[in-house]
Amino acid sequence: MTAAAQHGWGAPPDGAQAPRGAAGARPDEPADALGALEWPAERLGDALEALALQSGLRPRAVAAPVPTAGHLRSADALGAWIDQAAGHLGIEAEPIAARYDEIDAALLRVAPVLVWLRGGEAPRFLAVAGRKGRDLSVLRADRSTARVPVEALSRRIARPLEAQVLPEIERVLERAGVRPRRLGRARRALLRERLGPVILDGIWSLRVPPGASFQRQVAAARIPRRLLGLLAAHASAYTLWILVWMTVGRSILDDHLDEGWLAAGALLLATVVPLRQLMAWLSGVVAIDSSALIKQRLLAGALALDAEEVRSEGAGRFLGRVIESEAIEALAMGGGVAAVASAFELAAAAVVLAQGAAGATHALLLAAWAVLVVALCARFYRRRARWTAARLAMTHDLIERLVGHRTRLAQERHGRWHHGEDEALSRYLQQSRALDRSQIEIGALMPRGWLIAGIVGLLPPFLAGSGSAAAYAVALGGVLLASRALQGLSAGLSSLASAAIAWEQVSTLFKAAARGGPPPPPLPPDAGRSPARAPAGAAGPDSAGGAEARAPVLEAHELSFRHKGRARPAVTDVSLRIAAGDRVLLEGPSGGGKSTLSALLSGLRAPDTGLLLLNGLDRHMLGAAAWRRRVAAAPQFHENHVLAGTFAYNLLMGRRWPPTPGDLAEAEEICRELGLGELLERMPSGLQQVVGETGWQLSHGERSRLYIARALLQGAEVVVLDESFAALDPETLAQALRCVLRRAPTLVVIAHP
Repeated sequence: MTAAAQHGWGAPPDGAQAPRGAAGARPDEPADALGALEWPAERLGDALEALALQSGLRPRAVAAPVPTAGHLRSADALGAWIDQAAGHLGIEAEPIAARYDEIDAALLRVAPVLVWLRGGEAPRFLAVAGRKGRDLSVLRADRSTARVPVEALSRRIARPLEAQVLPEIERVLERAGVRPRRLGRARRALLRERLGPVILDGIWSLRVPPGASFQRQVAAARIPRRLLGLLAAHASAYTLWILVWMTVGRSILDDHLDEGWLAAGALLLATVVPLRQLMAWLSGVVAIDSSALIKQRLLAGALALDAEEVRSEGAGRFLGRVIESEAIEALAMGGGVAAVASAFELAAAAVVLAQGAAGATHALLLAAWAVLVVALCARFYRRRARWTAARLAMTHDLIERLVGHRTRLAQERHGRWHHGEDEALSRYLQQSRALDRSQIEIGALMPRGWLIAGIVGLLPPFLAGSGSAAAYAVALGGVLLASRALQGLSAGLSSLASAAIAWEQVSTLFKAAARGGPPPPPLPPDAGRSPARAPAGAAGPDSAGGAEARAPVLEAHELSFRHKGRARPAVTDVSLRIAAGDRVLLEGPSGGGKSTLSALLSGLRAPDTGLLLLNGLDRHMLGAAAWRRRVAAAPQFHENHVLAGTFAYNLLMGRRWPPTPGDLAEAEEICRELGLGELLERMPSGLQQVVGETGWQLSHGERSRLYIARALLQGAEVVVLDESFAALDPETLAQALRCVLRRAPTLVVIAHP
């Protein structure tokens, strides 16, 4: 019997025709199988909170938000509300899109998830808390759970989509004369063939935000429990291993083989094998989960850095930080677990040595040797820090030389191309030799040196003629155990030292992820939007009624901003009012603060003083992401980039990805209006042509128009273009300007006089 049949969720056997229920229900599917588990739209906030609590995400203790009718009008409005509501609760809701033929695997992989059930009279939702095999644990509105086969839920999600093609498929099956017992299988095969690549959305995976405390992230990933299990399994396996040698050794030292002791040793040895397998599995799970958390947090920190911080560091130093982040992932967890496990092994070896011929003296000798190993690891740490600094300096210098290679070829004398390289290499080699000596000392000499020291420690009782053969056997076993423990301790401490040095490089990114306070509650769907947007192409000051008759979109009151490390402010006491439909031209000399003001208006920077409002709301109330959705900016050429990907991705990356057919059609239309039609025809794959450093090379003017199109396609209320027309010839500029004036609801253009 299948799991579906056991729970009463399965479809009837092939050929059995279930009565058709709700519109769009498949002939082989119960109509209201999930009805008792659904959450109504008015309790969507409660569903988010209950799902977070059930999944151990520890949401913030605040009142659950309630969506309004406006939030349920469209998928975009609902997605924005769920994103804001999750942020208000202190969690993150990540939209998930999956192919029709992969929806089962996606649901099993991304739990806990919130699922939007389309196709009914009113929006309904399911809260999936986890999985058990092929079953999903679904949270009811009364906070109890029910097990539902993943196939039942995937069929319910796909029902509205299947309803569009089922009549045609039924006609095909009827004309083909498929036998009744094969009808269900044939129907499912045709649905997979017809709808396989179609993308299904309306699924949100809940997780702890990357900017939350790392302790909370680790707890939500259940790493501490698995780590304790790993250490317990290691301690158990090591203890059993000692007992194996005790039983076998006792049988041998008693001058006769006792079958009972040998059988006990064999059973203990057999028990060690599954424990070793459990250790391997737990160590892999802990390493993968920890690596994912570290990568996620470092990426969030990199995105949270201020533009000035990124600009002052340089590309080479950030590449060095990326390299060091890999070291943290590889060394921190492995080194920490190895050090703790080796410390336990060392303590066990000391206990064994205390029972041997030399007694407590032997154990004290081991303790002194362990202190020596720690001291050598401290020296290794200092040498590794100097070596890392030299390596990162060389990396930074190399990247800077690569970036400026063309400039050096054109302007720098040939005799100075390699100036300073020999000195840097010499310093690096000197630090490398010192580091290699330390690695040999702690990795090879100390464990092997202990074997000699341990045997020397047995000389006093041996020369005195004290101790039995069994006592000497125990002492020798303790020496071997201690040698193995010292080898693991040396490797673990050296790994931790390397991870600590790497941490010094990446801690800035790690801490930057926590910037920003808790977001405000979700706003009404029209909050932050102009109540009366001017039609595209309307001229601002000359339109009927003037600017005074139209609502202000952007308002600035005495804005000031000073770049870090500079005494003179870039922007001082700026006040302005931009109404819906305005076309504003901002001119000024180089260095006058035009681009800084552009960054302030678009939300890329926060003012030091003053008040900046977007439709009456400040940046804190709207949130940085919501502000940037409403104000789109095309920064200056050197601050804008063409990413390695398709031309379509570079156009629509600020709108949505993957795109809809309508997105692609609008992108192509805007490109042709900007004069990029000839480029699209030249590129063999059109919008799907790969561009960037390793793809199709775009000219300076083509890049500028790509950046303009990217800003227009975001659908923002205000478009800010910072010197976007500087690289265009007069004819192309006129064509691009006509497109921008027609498409941008409100426009701010920054240019030189």
